Amino acid sequence: MAPKGTIAIEEAVLDPRGIGRHAKDAALYAPAYGPGQDLGSENHPLTAALLDIHKQRLEQMDAHGVEYMLLSLTSPGPQGAENEAEAEELARTANDWLSGEANRNPARFGALASLSMHNGAQAAGELRRAVKELGLKGAILNDFQSTGGEGKKYYDTEEYHIFWKTVEELDVPVYMHPRYATGSDLETGSRWGDRKHLLGAGVQFHLDLSFHIYALCSSGILDLFPKVQIVAGHLGEG
Repeated sequence: MAPKGTIAIEEAVLDPRGIGRHAKDAALYAPAYGPGQDLGSENHPLTAALLDIHKQRLEQMDAHGVEYMLLSLTSPGPQGAENEAEAEELARTANDWLSGEANRNPARFGALASLSMHNGAQAAGELRRAVKELGLKGAILNDFQSTGGEGKKYYDTEEYHIFWKTVEELDVPVYMHPRYATGSDLETGSRWGDRKHLLGAGVQFHLDLSFHIYALCSSGILDLFPKVQIVAGHLGEG
């Protein structure tokens, strides 16, 4: 049993409006259990668990000594949306929903903001709104931003200086969370395509996310904005 007062900081949830997107994204790691149990159904065990906040989740928190939990939209969230406008709308609606759910029981729940990272300035503005207007506690970024085709954006370039400056000004953490490989990285003949047993927490998460963390640490961002707080997911991802 966890000691009383434990704070859980990486607790995935699913906005009911996002079940279809979740079913597509989760197909890699949670295959259907049979008829009527596909990921697009509220009855699928994983989908049901992600949808629940105020019933079984709260009961489990009480049973295991978890006093407070930071909720976040399940991966990949806006990072998986290749279209910029779609990613921004996904982040806005998710943050409004997360704030509403946390405010139903603020003694037990807070939340981390989702952000589209297609544009550094837009991400900064949404983070400011999420923290200042909605009361969210920081942000969660699911590794790279998909931009269409094989495009990926990482956040160590000058474009994102305005974002990291805002993170520092708001004095909130950014939680860097892994995500599953995409595109040609999953095709036969690729590193992960021929070794799907190594996807996710087996190996792929920490190899891929650690690249992004190293890029951030070596980019000069922490020299420019020394009060930035970055949390590497899953106890540091190796």
